[in-house]
Order: sequence, then structure tokens, then C-alpha cells
Amino acid sequence: MSTSPRRFTSGQHPRSDQPWPATPLQPFANARLLLAENAIPGDTTSAVVAAHVLECSLSRQRYISAKENGPGVDTGDFTYSGTICRATRLPPHPGAIWLSSTLSWQQNGRRVASGASTVVAPCEGLIWLGDLSLLNPAAAADVDPYAQHTAFVVLEFGADYGSGGIGALVQPLIGERVFGTLKPNRLI
Repeated sequence: MSTSPRRFTSGQHPRSDQPWPATPLQPFANARLLLAENAIPGDTTSAVVAAHVLECSLSRQRYISAKENGPGVDTGDFTYSGTICRATRLPPHPGAIWLSSTLSWQQNGRRVASGASTVVAPCEGLIWLGDLSLLNPAAAADVDPYAQHTAFVVLEFGADYGSGGIGALVQPLIGERVFGTLKPNRLI
């Protein structure tokens, strides 16, 4: 049966409640994000109710100059875009365990939801951008002398696709999109 490109068909595809399979980008993951889930979604000043660890395949997009800065993006930041490879939800303020090589993962390809809530953008946290194969069970951040360990702000999840429509088809295959800023000038 042929389908006209003008006919909307994504709503006709069955949605599976099964866990997403491992993404093909997992071998290329190069970053771990530790992000705060706030009591008031999107309000980074409200109480932290959970921590989310996202292992991602990220690539740098651009350097932010003084003429391009704005909300969530400061002069000297670098924007990064990529996909979530796997994720887990931890109690608030989990310490260094988020960098452990033995961390238990709960979800492939997208953020973990507990009930009807998950971490949403904008959200703040930390990034460890480096060779993930060097991480050890002791969760030592200094195992890769070339890694960047600094502040990170997620500005958008599901960028380019969103959660429905083509996003419902593409994201289970490659992972949920994530876009944010690495803040090398912010103390952690």
C-alpha cells in the first residue's frame, strides 16, 4: 500500500510500552550529564526532587560570543547537541556515583519518567565530557586528564523532532535529542 506524503500517518502507528532497545549510538557516547529534576518543572530555583544521569553522544555546535549570549547561554559557553543513549534516575544530590562505571541504567534512549514527571528543560547540572571507557567503579572524575568536568545547562529535549509525530518514530531508533550549553567558566 502506498502512502501519500500529504497524509498524516504517524498517529496510526502502534505505540509500545516496552522499553526502548539500546541505541546504535551507545558505542559513541562521550558524555555523562547529571541533571536536577526540580519540584516545579522548568524552575531551576525550586527544590531538587531527583537527579537524572544521561549518557549521551554529543557534538559541539558553536562558541557563544558576546553578541550571541542570552537566557541560558553566556559569553564563552559552547553549545552541544546530540542524543541520549541511556539514562537513570537517582535520589537528589547523589554524590560522585553518577560517574561510576558500574552505574545501573533504567532506560535506553530517553529520560526516565517516574509517574508523570521527569527532568524537563531548562535544567542545570554537570557534564563529564571525555572517554567513558576510562570511568571506574570508584567514580573518579580525574581518570581522563583530557575530560571536561564542568557546568551544563539543558535548553531543550526532543529538539528537531519533539515527542510526537516523527519524533515518536525516530527517537526510539536513535535516542531522544538533547541541546544545551557547556559552561567552562562556571565553577562547580
